[in-house]
Amino acid sequence: MTTVTIETRSGKVVEPSRTDLAQAIQALPDGFHKVTTQEVRRGYTPTRYKYYFAHVLEVILHTAGRFFQVFENDQVRNARTTDEIHEVLKLKYNPVMVKAPFGMYVVSNSTTNLSDRDFIAQFEEAIIIEFSEPPYGCDFMDRETWAAQMKQKNKF
Repeated sequence: MTTVTIETRSGKVVEPSRTDLAQAIQALPDGFHKVTTQEVRRGYTPTRYKYYFAHVLEVILHTAGRFFQVFENDQVRNARTTDEIHEVLKLKYNPVMVKAPFGMYVVSNSTTNLSDRDFIAQFEEAIIIEFSEPPYGCDFMDRETWAAQMKQKNKF
């Protein structure tokens, strides 16, 4: 599944959303696809997630994915997607307590509720620090290096 956050004004997709949407469409395999839109509250810039999902979570998945075990239908498997890893990381790094009539629970809070500054400085950086160390040993590019590499890659 591909998720792209876009901004529209006066019935038109504005930049950089237009480029993001075009890149997502170009990356789709040939065939039929269902497109669904959902209005979202903007408390963050959608570009902040590019580095996190396309680099940080990809590195974690490929380097340390074996540490994320999913118990499904009496089977145990390693995490398969960055979305699965993201859900676990939200639970650890962005938890909230929920009180229900039947008890108190810790659940993951949406990262879209975090400002860009808090998302990068508190959530993303804490993950990078932890997963750079043993036993995970992930090797991350910094945000600027990754962005420059993506810009160069998109030229071709």
